[in-house]
Amino acid sequence: MNMTPEELWKEAIRGDQRAWQSLYEIFGSQVYQFFLRNTRNPELAGDKLQEVFLRIFKNRDSFKYGSLKTWIFRIARNLLIDEWRKTGKREILDETLPETADSGVQLEEAVIDAIEHEQMARLIDESLDQMPEQDRMAVCLVYIAGLSIPEFAEVMEIPPGTAKTRVRHARMVMDSLLREKMQIKRFEKGL
Repeated sequence: MNMTPEELWKEAIRGDQRAWQSLYEIFGSQVYQFFLRNTRNPELAGDKLQEVFLRIFKNRDSFKYGSLKTWIFRIARNLLIDEWRKTGKREILDETLPETADSGVQLEEAVIDAIEHEQMARLIDESLDQMPEQDRMAVCLVYIAGLSIPEFAEVMEIPPGTAKTRVRHARMVMDSLLREKMQIKRFEKGL
């Protein structure tokens, strides 16, 4: 029998360690990716992930009803905003890879697919870095963390119509940046 996150939560606050572990397995990766995409710092993302789970444990009596996912991401959002205020600006790590591979090596199709996926992920990360914080947060919460528009609205504490508009705007900004980057890549390959 699969339990909903809210049912697991009830077990977790009763002291069931397996329920806590299950909640971490459900939300840990999503929360980590949210912080990683917004800070570009794996160490900081891991620290913030731990801080989110520490806060939900310390404040376990605060959550009574609603969506557990929304509550967790509201905590994550608030921690991210606090981090941005504290640091003044985001620290961007530059992880550059070689532009060309050894031409003597034959690549399998799976490797080529992995490289194309990695290149697209890099373009997305570069685009996220150029987006205003509000748009970046919308993209990360909805498209990376998987929140629905109503959940996003609740996390951001805005009306659903405003949430829908914000997500649409953020997606348009992301699409525009990606198109621009892909055109530049095509142009560079043509030279």
